[in-house]
Order: sequence, then C-alpha cells, then structure tokens
Amino acid sequence: MPSLITRRPPAATALIGILVILAGLVVGALPAQAADQRAPLVVVGFSGVRWSDVSTTATPALASMSSGAIGTVAVRSIFTAACPVDGWLGLSAGRRATGFDGTSQQHASAACEPVAEPTATGTTTVQPDFADYRRTADAGTFSAVPGTLGQALADAGTRTLAIGPGAGVALAQEDGTIANYASLDSGKYVPGGMEATLVGGYVQSALEDGTQVVVVDAGTVRDAADLPARESAPTLSRADQVKAVDDVVAAVQQAVAAATGADATTVLAVSLGDAGRTAHLQFGAATGPQPGSGTYEGLLGSRSTRQTAIVQTTDLTPTVLSLALGSDHGTPGLVGAPVTSTDAQRSVADREEKVRDLDQAAQAVQPLVGPFFTVWGAAQIVLYAVATLALRKAWGGHRGRRRVLAWLRVLTVVFGAVCASTFLANTIPWWRAGDSTGSHLLAVSGAVALYVAVITAVALLGPWRTHALGPLGVVGLVTAGVLAVDCATGSRLITSSLNGLQPVVAGRFYGLGNQQFALFATGSLLFTVALADFLVRTGRRRWAVVAVAVLGLLTTFVDGVLGSDFGGPPAILPAFGFLALVVAGVRITWQRVVVILGATVVVLAGISVADWLRPTDDQTHLGRFVQTLVDGGAWQVVERKGAQNLRILYSNWLLSLVLALAAVFIAFVLVRPKVLGVSVLQRAYDRHPVLKPGLTCLLVLLVIGFAVNDSGAAVPAVGAMLAVPLIIACCTRVLADDPGEPAGPLGPERAHSTP
Repeated sequence: MPSLITRRPPAATALIGILVILAGLVVGALPAQAADQRAPLVVVGFSGVRWSDVSTTATPALASMSSGAIGTVAVRSIFTAACPVDGWLGLSAGRRATGFDGTSQQHASAACEPVAEPTATGTTTVQPDFADYRRTADAGTFSAVPGTLGQALADAGTRTLAIGPGAGVALAQEDGTIANYASLDSGKYVPGGMEATLVGGYVQSALEDGTQVVVVDAGTVRDAADLPARESAPTLSRADQVKAVDDVVAAVQQAVAAATGADATTVLAVSLGDAGRTAHLQFGAATGPQPGSGTYEGLLGSRSTRQTAIVQTTDLTPTVLSLALGSDHGTPGLVGAPVTSTDAQRSVADREEKVRDLDQAAQAVQPLVGPFFTVWGAAQIVLYAVATLALRKAWGGHRGRRRVLAWLRVLTVVFGAVCASTFLANTIPWWRAGDSTGSHLLAVSGAVALYVAVITAVALLGPWRTHALGPLGVVGLVTAGVLAVDCATGSRLITSSLNGLQPVVAGRFYGLGNQQFALFATGSLLFTVALADFLVRTGRRRWAVVAVAVLGLLTTFVDGVLGSDFGGPPAILPAFGFLALVVAGVRITWQRVVVILGATVVVLAGISVADWLRPTDDQTHLGRFVQTLVDGGAWQVVERKGAQNLRILYSNWLLSLVLALAAVFIAFVLVRPKVLGVSVLQRAYDRHPVLKPGLTCLLVLLVIGFAVNDSGAAVPAVGAMLAVPLIIACCTRVLADDPGEPAGPLGPERAHSTP
C-alpha cells in the first residue's frame, strides 16, 4: 500500500475519545420513564380478523373502537403464519412461542388445532396441554417461558379472570394452573348466539367484584380458501365468523360500560393469529386509560416497533403488566414494550385509512420481494459478464473504446442507483395501483425506474462527473442519506419496500436490518473514501482525517442509535478507525488493531449495560440483550444466529452465487494482470491514493458485519451489489481518461492525475 503520510498524529487516542462521546450521545438518546397509571383491563383476543373485515354495518362493535386508538398487529410467531394458539402463547410468554412441535415444512400443511378446554380437578383448574407447550418452548431458540404473564400477576396478588380456552392459555401460571376460569360450554361462537351474552355477564360481574385483569377468548376466524392442506373448512362463512367475534366485543363493551363506565376500564381488542397460511397485519384497537398516563386515542404504537399503527403480539404482555402492576413491574425476559397511542388529532376516517393502507402495502410487496432479488442478482451476474467484455475488448479503435467505457459507466451507476431507489419508491403509493400482483409490479417498477433516472443524472451530470470517484461518492451518499433520514423520521420508506423491512415477518420494524445496514454502511464508507481522496489529493490531509473521523462517528450514531442496530457498530467502528489511521499516515500494527477493537467492545458494552439498568419497560433491544446474557440465553442467541446464516446460505443460493462471482470478477478482471495485461484497479489506486485502503476497510466492514449479525450472510452480498458496480464505474473513468490506451488488451500502466 502506498504511503499517504508525512505526519503521525495520535489518531488512536482521538478515536477513543470519539467513541466515548458516542457512548454519551447514545445513552442520552435512550427513552425516559413515564409516570404510572392503573386501571382495570379487559383483553378481548381472537384470531383472523383484519381491518378489511370491519365496517359500521357488518361489525359495528369493532368499528366503534375507532373512537379510541386503532392499529395493526403483527402476529408472526415461530412460523410464517400464526395459529390461534401461537398468539395466546405469545401473550402468555411475552416472547414468540408455538404449540406446534415440528418443522416449518410440516407446519405449512398441518391444521391449526383448537385450544383445549381447561379441566377442573377439585378446586384447581389446569390447561391440559400446558406441559407440552413448555417442552416445545424449551426446545426452541426464543427463550420463551409460557406462563410468564399469569405467574407475574399471581405473584403480585392481582385478581384475574380467564373466559374461554385461549384466555386460559394466556393467564395460566408456569405450572399450567389458572387462578379463575369461566367456561363457555359449547366452545363455539355463532352470530347472535348465547355465548356473547354469557361473556358479557362474566365480564360485568368480575369488574364489579374488583377483578383487575379479565381476558376473553372471542373465537377464531378461518379463511376456507387459505387453509393448510390438512385443515377442514369451517362450517360458517368468513363474514359470519367475523360477526360472531363482533357480537362478543359488543357484549364486552356493554358490560364494561355497565360495571365501571367505558372511560374507567381499558379494553384491548386484538387479533392474535392469522386466518390461514397467508400472514396479514391483524386488527388491533384500544379504548380507556393507557399505560403511563392519558387515554387511548388516535393510532396505536409501541417502542418495540416504533411504527405508527403497528404493534406486535409480544407488546401485549408488557401492556397488561404495566396497566396491572405499574411500569416498574420488573418482569424479566420480555421483548415487547407497552402499547400506547399517538396522533390523537387524526380523524377517524384518517385512522382507518392508515391501518387499511398498512396491510395493503404489506400484502402487495410480499409476492414481489423474491422475484426482485432474483432479477437483481441475475442482472448483477450479467453486468459482470458485460463489464469483462467491455474492459477487455476495443471495439472501433480508441474512439469506439471510449464510447463503450462511457456507456459501461452509465450502466454501472444505474445499477448502483437501484439500491436507494427501492426505498424512495415508497414515496409513491404504488400498492394502491389495482389489486393484482401484475399491476403492483408495474407500479413499483415505474417508481424505482423514476428514482434510478434521477440519481443517475445527479451522479453523472454534477460537477463531480469529471472525477473518477465522483459517481461512487454521490451514489454512496444518496444511499446512506436516504436510509439515515428515513431512520430519523420513522422508517416509513424502509417498511414494506422491496429491499426493506416486512412487518408481517416481524423480524424488525424500524431502524436498519441487515440488508439496510449493509447498504447504509457501504454507502457511507464509499462517500467517505471519495471525499477523503479528494482532500488528500488537494493537499488537505488533516481535513481528510477529520472527515473520516466525523463521518465514522456520524455513521455509527445513525446505525447504532437511529437505526437501533446492535450488530452494526462493531463493523463500522473498526472500518472507519482503520481508514482514519491510514489516511493520517499511522502504520497499522497489531497493537493498534487491538486498541480499536477493544475500544469498540468497551463502548458497546457500556451502552448496553446503561440501557439494562433502566426500568424493564424503558429498555431497548440493547438492554434486553444484556438480560438475555444474564438469564443464560447467550447460547440460544448464538445458535439462532448461526442457524439463520446457514439457512440463508443454502436457501438463497443466488445471493451466495452473486457474492462468489463478484469476488471472482474483482480478482480475475480488475486485479489480476495476466488477464488484462495490467491491473485495472492498480491504475485507479495510483491515481487515487485513498481508494485501496478504502476498499480494504470495506472488506473489513462486510466481513465483520457477516460475522456478528443474525442473517449476516446477506451483508456482504448486498453490500457488494452496491459497491462492485460503482467500483467498475470508477475503473471505466480511469481507463477512459488515459489517452495512450491502445486497442486490444490493455497496454502498460500510465499514471495520470484526475482532471
């Protein structure tokens, strides 16, 4: 590596100082604790009801809950679609859990079994399948403990009542016993049936008797056209099943009004499972007092999703505990956060449009994600083949070769612009274009193409167009900037986008997932390399060091705090740290490597422990990760991450192939002199002294990102899909700027300064 240096400032000391500042910024950004508010609570749970099922004529009780706060519920559990019992177990455990003991392939065709009726032996009521649920959870990798909710309430002496079999699962203690249970003899709900009246009577009596938490099983809705192969179709139509649920909700509302008054009791009405094999965002609504202070009004939300109008099943457990016991209940092992409300100023019509739009977008994008990655990956392979020919051949002599290189440069910038465009496309509501997958495909393709054209024009027509690293830096900046701004404003563009987060998958609802981290960090580093190279070549080396340090700090803050990405900073900090040292002229030694890696670990550990010391309801994912380690769940986390990486490697073979071919292309086309007669990258390195260490640091970034993230196998592949085309664009400009380039295989190296 050519030396860049004349001075050796104490860069390592400066970097450690920056890391300390970062720790203070992150700790200061953690949420504060709210004051407590206690109120009686009735949870009405059911399965398979979506906002598209709700209307003032067909479901007046469900529709009336729009006067409070409404939202959608992501019910994803262990498997793609959640059975009713999965939702009840999620409420019971506060974590993902399932009643099915088998593989994903087996679950896809297996029937969703009805929840068993609790049995009474003397004065004790027991959920008969609870021991099996516990064994299944113990064998899983999500550290779920069914009975967590019921045990916490029982230990606190809280009076509870479970009405119906699903509610029995929710309020069962860890040994499967249920403190107070009310049975519904028929076990089935029919429109206008007696069960609704019976439920209403139980609820009113319980509230009048001082019971603080009542959970009601209001039934299930199953979609006959979307059932697993081994499940029998329901006898009632979907509309009649939804009407039966609505009757129970109406009875609960009347009972609450009669017992305490509607404003004095919290009513949560939530759909906890899917209606069939297809995952949907489900119905959610709440009225009455909310955790902390105030009442439910507007749109639901939680700190676990940080999405307006989206909560998840595991948020319900801390919600119940916060309302019943206060925010300092101290129950360990929870992964959700209390459900609260926001946007109270919105009209009812706007609220309902929002929740319906969320599920519509989620459903529209799902069938397009797989084909998008297939086409994008295949196109990358074609690009490598085209670039190989364009770089090796000299069609039409010197002038023809320059034209070919110019067109190749445009093509590669177009490829780089696709990444940011997949997120910007969500500024246009393409999912509203018709009801078919074909119409959605055309709409989103048009939106992506529009932004690709804009980004490409900016990269190739601005004043930086004469610089080889100009488009690389501009596209990198746009990609990182779009993701940074979106994280800071609520992750609206990332959610339900082709290359973003899918709420029905419920892996992550905000910030930067692995794919977004790869694009954000890669874009940030490419822009930093381009800027630092410009400053170094214009004699402003000190400013180059400052730029790398500041941009590294900013990138870490955006990823770790705004992006809430625990696995990102361990990759970002070393990559930018090493780049700062090289640009400053400090020789990389193993001692300095240890210092940077050690400082990274210390800062992340300090931030995580500080978050862990906060009240349970105020903790972010960082504090909950520490609690997982304290609880002895570290091996389960490692096991799950490893399994996810392996699954990606063998199931998504195209991503692995693209990464392998990208490596081969770089090694045998851009680097290896024997193929071209000269190393194309070496020409770029000689003219742009920061490029080589920058690409080395990019490799460090992607390798560490792969190692420390769950599903990390996608990190180097997605990062390469942004970086490799832009590296090719840089090389084409370097070759085109060489007037001495002969036809045919490239001749000897000729170094020139960039215009």
